[in-house]
Amino acid sequence: NVCGTCHGRQAELFQVSPHKAAFDQQQFGECIKCHSNHLIIKPGDEMIGTGEKSVCITCHTAGDKGFIAAGAMRSRIDELIGSVDKSTEILKRAEREGMEVSRPKFEMKEATDALTHARVLIHSSSTAEVDNIVAPGLAASAKGYQAGLAALAERTFRRKGLAVSLVFILFLAALVYLKVRQIESRQAAAE
Repeated sequence: NVCGTCHGRQAELFQVSPHKAAFDQQQFGECIKCHSNHLIIKPGDEMIGTGEKSVCITCHTAGDKGFIAAGAMRSRIDELIGSVDKSTEILKRAEREGMEVSRPKFEMKEATDALTHARVLIHSSSTAEVDNIVAPGLAASAKGYQAGLAALAERTFRRKGLAVSLVFILFLAALVYLKVRQIESRQAAAE
């Protein structure tokens, strides 16, 4: 009850999760079982899933429904993290190259918000709910990545165009120089 005063959404999700009945039956404190009570464990992605630091494996064993769900939720969150990181990096690279990417960077907020929301939704223990949030986040992240690729392609196109223009200008300058030399030669021969 104390935790739920500040973490209302997490408490609400837990109340409708399959864990509620199991925790009541085992007389586990709802938040305490995973987060401790006095030495409150700071939430992190390593807490979910089936890794050695996961709190899920304290009750679930390989092959059971909860173990599989925990692994699936962690996998989807990791997929979104990887996608967001990849998209953010290419947008930063395009920005460093002088390209305007402020709009795609702003639109990446949808992906990062989805990641935050997915991390909260693990309290529902529902892979479907996590997937419903991760999927649009992945789509937003993919859109940001494509915008970064497009910006870098535009930069390459501009550089090639500049190089071609420069060669053409130098060629014209050489022709003008030769024509001026030719005119000067004629004038010198006429004198």
